[in-house]
Amino acid sequence: MNYVYYKDPKGNFGDDLNGWLWPKLFGMGKEKDPDVFLGIGSILFDGSPLFRDLAARRKIVFGTGVRPVHRIFPLDGSWDIRFLRGPLSAYAFNNQFPYIADAAYAIRLLPDFNRFLHMPKKYKVSVIPYFKSVPFFDWESLCSRLGFNYISPRSEKGVEHTLAEIAASQYVIAEAMHGAILADALRVPWHRFLLSTPHTEGSGVSEFKWMDWLAAVNLYNINATTVKLYRKSFLHEKIKSLSCNRISAEFLVPGMVKSELMKMLQGVTEFYLSEDEMVRRIDSKIFGQADLLRRERSMDTSLFITTR
Repeated sequence: MNYVYYKDPKGNFGDDLNGWLWPKLFGMGKEKDPDVFLGIGSILFDGSPLFRDLAARRKIVFGTGVRPVHRIFPLDGSWDIRFLRGPLSAYAFNNQFPYIADAAYAIRLLPDFNRFLHMPKKYKVSVIPYFKSVPFFDWESLCSRLGFNYISPRSEKGVEHTLAEIAASQYVIAEAMHGAILADALRVPWHRFLLSTPHTEGSGVSEFKWMDWLAAVNLYNINATTVKLYRKSFLHEKIKSLSCNRISAEFLVPGMVKSELMKMLQGVTEFYLSEDEMVRRIDSKIFGQADLLRRERSMDTSLFITTR
């Protein structure tokens, strides 16, 4: 299969998991294979450039999430949806297809997963921001001052290194959703914080993704730590008045934001983890889907079989 996913030029741990995980489970992608595989990511939305040249090819959806937009996602016979990330993604398709959980939980199917699961703890607390938050601060210095370990969401040292850093942590504070998801899969308690996502990703998209995943693993009423990235300037009221309340004057004040960010991160005391039984059920269901797909493809890779 050909593995299709979003690729950021500077790297993003959640997306880059696709290129590391799926070849281990399903084999290396073959350029001439007519099938494409969609796994980790919120990439199901009308107008996605990822599907522009895939109209006639079979598209296998394996735990992918919907990205909320104001248009219905068009489906035809080329879409083979095995399962979706969560109930919000399922709702977007009128509950025609099942959901299990985010596809990243499939890491637990790897033969050497226990190596990560039982890795010795080196860090009390690790912080993994959203990849688009990286340019705003010197995160390594910031975390060092707090006595925390910094995990880069860009995975410059490779996906496996990032996984090992999460596994070696007693607790994880994550703005990156897949930082929290992989912590959950590795049974490391996590806490969510928000900094740039309301601006760089959009609050509607970010909340949809998180709620989709959390509902799938039966986690509700989760407290998150919010740090306001942009602050109102002294010109705010004047500009609002001149524009009849249509324009807001907000600017990044790095020193002020950094000070609050450090204070808020240091004050985190609540960490979360889905139930062990829930994860065991996810393991069983994803294993069943992965085994079915492997068996189908071993019989005839050109055969179109659907589990609808």
